[in-house]
Amino acid sequence: MLLFIRLRSIILVLLYPIYLVTLSAACVLFNVLFNNRKIDNFIIKLWAAGTCKMFGVRVKVNGEDRVPKKIGCIYVFNHASYFDIWAMSGYLPSFRFGSKIELFKIPVFGWAIRRVGVLPIDRERRESVFRVYAEAKERIVRGDRFALAPEGTRQITEKLGPFKSGPFVLAIQCSAPIVPVIIRNAARVMSKDSIIPNWNRWTDEIILDVLEPIETKGLTVDAKKELMEQTRVIMADALENPEKYRAKS
Repeated sequence: MLLFIRLRSIILVLLYPIYLVTLSAACVLFNVLFNNRKIDNFIIKLWAAGTCKMFGVRVKVNGEDRVPKKIGCIYVFNHASYFDIWAMSGYLPSFRFGSKIELFKIPVFGWAIRRVGVLPIDRERRESVFRVYAEAKERIVRGDRFALAPEGTRQITEKLGPFKSGPFVLAIQCSAPIVPVIIRNAARVMSKDSIIPNWNRWTDEIILDVLEPIETKGLTVDAKKELMEQTRVIMADALENPEKYRAKS
């Protein structure tokens, strides 16, 4: 059985570039023709949810009703796998994410994510990151959502790494609520050190726990460290004690 599991995963990894390029090309085409956010969102969800399903990954969301409906917000999440983005993009209310700038150099895919408004994050140039965040500010004020990894990069495990200040400064400047999202099992599906998803199991489940929004109205940038610490304490506790933070049905 394990042989078939691994053969499935290898074949899908080899075929995945075709799926990615096809949907990326469709995304670019429809964006150029219609420039319609609903169409862009549909293709993004098709890509992300389809990626999860083809590799046998189910996604369960707890607390989706906590996501603000009519105002912009910033999702912050623990980042340990590429499947973090696929699970969130496929199953949470639509948003755009911050992506390392190297991904924008991938033919077709890079064009697609740029067309739909993904944020290019150059981790080697701090001033560039803050310039990108400044450009995102107006979009958040208009009601856009963004997902930003406060750790800045994937971690080896789902334990939280050190936080960077960028997402919190942006939230304060926009008076946008921060919506923490705890992601469970994504590293088990595909860790930072792996290139093949679900190597040892046919199916798996990623759980997204959406926590209560943290308001930033009335805060100044001087409060960024307190906001970072508040958010990190809540997320660390939620990682260890999920039932404490899940909404009662």
